[in-house]
Amino acid sequence: MRDVPPDYHVRETLLSRKPREWSLEITALFLSIIMGTSLLSWRNGEALLPTLAATPEGVFGKHEYWRLFTAVAVHANVPHIFSNAILLVFFTYLLFGYFGFWVFPVTSLVMAALTNYITLLTYPTGVSLIGASGLVYWMAGFWFSMYLLVERSVSPAKRGLRVVCLSLLVLLPSTIQANISYRTHAIGLALGVISAIVYFRRNHEVIREAEVLEWEGPPDEAEQVLPS
Repeated sequence: MRDVPPDYHVRETLLSRKPREWSLEITALFLSIIMGTSLLSWRNGEALLPTLAATPEGVFGKHEYWRLFTAVAVHANVPHIFSNAILLVFFTYLLFGYFGFWVFPVTSLVMAALTNYITLLTYPTGVSLIGASGLVYWMAGFWFSMYLLVERSVSPAKRGLRVVCLSLLVLLPSTIQANISYRTHAIGLALGVISAIVYFRRNHEVIREAEVLEWEGPPDEAEQVLPS
């Protein structure tokens, strides 16, 4: 990992750039798929919803592993999908925009399925998992962790404070509801943090090479800007 030389500071990082092209379009497409699948399941609930939901009987008993993915796109009602849609738009735009196709949608959906799988292991038979909450919390854990690791143009204290405040604002539920699987949230968040650490370790050279360093000492002793 590259150290910042004395009398220099990080002026720009990978996250200082604009998100990549098609970020808005990919975000809109993914949200449309989620909303369209949910609407379809509401219209054909008795026939379709039991087929798409993730259940211990379906996944472990019948080995219908595709349920781990389809459950992400199904929601119980309008408030349920609305609560997830806002954060899905936010994190989809950021993850695809800054880290690309292999982080979103590929890794994101795989880890959402893994979140559902691990969660089902903790539940008895008769439970059904639906909704994108596991995906949302994985994305949040990944993004917040990457921000802490990457954004060295901001001091560690400010980074930490921003992450804590935003996490409390967007991830902490205002009320506790019996029909919400909060363990799915916790598992998704934990997997997001772990995924970010692994991703950063595998790609830290590329991430640090995107930094632009700026001289802080006397102007006659060094170049003003030191590209990486």
